[in-house]
Amino acid sequence: MAVNTAELQWYMEDISFPATKERIVNLARGNHAPDGVLDLLKQLPDREYSSPDDVIRAAGITE
Repeated sequence: MAVNTAELQWYMEDISFPATKERIVNLARGNHAPDGVLDLLKQLPDREYSSPDDVIRAAGITE
């Protein structure tokens, strides 16, 4: 199942930006994100993200 924008935003709602990839993955895991979301986040480039929209763009989600 593909991850959509709303689902990804749900699991990032407690994250303060800017945030590193590692922090985003760890906090999403703490928010009980499913494997599909975690797998997507783990594939992101290893850098700092300025906002949830920045993460969504980097993940290639277009919806």
